[in-house]
Amino acid sequence: MKWHIALGMLSFVALSALLAFVGFNELARMQAYREATAAREIEAGALTFENNCRPCHGPQGKGIEGVAPAINAADLFNGERLKSIGFAGTVEDYVAGVVAAGRPVPTAGTTYPQRMPTWSQRFGGPLREDQIDSVVSFIMNWRETALAEAAPVVSAPAGGGVGTDLAMRLPTGDAVNGKSLTEGALGCTGCHVLAAVGPAWLPQAGQPGIGARAETTFAAPDYTGKAENAEQYLIESVVQSNAFVVPGFQPNIMPANYGNRLSAQDLADILAYLKTLK
Repeated sequence: MKWHIALGMLSFVALSALLAFVGFNELARMQAYREATAAREIEAGALTFENNCRPCHGPQGKGIEGVAPAINAADLFNGERLKSIGFAGTVEDYVAGVVAAGRPVPTAGTTYPQRMPTWSQRFGGPLREDQIDSVVSFIMNWRETALAEAAPVVSAPAGGGVGTDLAMRLPTGDAVNGKSLTEGALGCTGCHVLAAVGPAWLPQAGQPGIGARAETTFAAPDYTGKAENAEQYLIESVVQSNAFVVPGFQPNIMPANYGNRLSAQDLADILAYLKTLK
């Protein structure tokens, strides 16, 4: 009988050691599991954001001027934006509420032409609750980097901007750099490519691109601007945005200060790019 007792004690000690070993590693295992789950949720949120939110809020949530504000921004995560509208909850609560229910009423002081739509099925939108949660996780994942870097600012060129004279003489333009400028902080593609807030730049529905249209629009009967040729028409559309508004679109949507913000080389590069869009 003694050997049975000894065997039982040995088994008990071995089992205790195994449980201790498993328990010792359990915290690390659970932490790794939580991190993996969070990563998968963020990945799912990134896909949903790309399909539904990017057209207005831009790549990586940096915003598109005249369309929708930046949400990958320090003033959101440090609480300044919430304080300005009197919201007393957390940033995550605010983001979740806006994504789920939208913004049917414009925020005071904003002039965005479109309201934030409702996304959650709870409020009549198209997304499930798990999709809403994943988008919120994806947005909140920007917190550290947004707080660590200042929001990008497009400042006026040294020595002043290019001005608004339609007959200005410009340097030779670089279409590649012009494309980069329109897709970057200027946010032009948000209205003219990703969304139909402004006239489409790319060919579509049997209509040519802006580069071809510019060659004839200034001579059309309904044109009321002051351009005398295609290049002047493109210059006017950038630095005198309200001089002629294409029928079907609204005035005062496009920023009116590009004449101060752009250098002559910037404008030349943008025009060179627009001329390639036939």
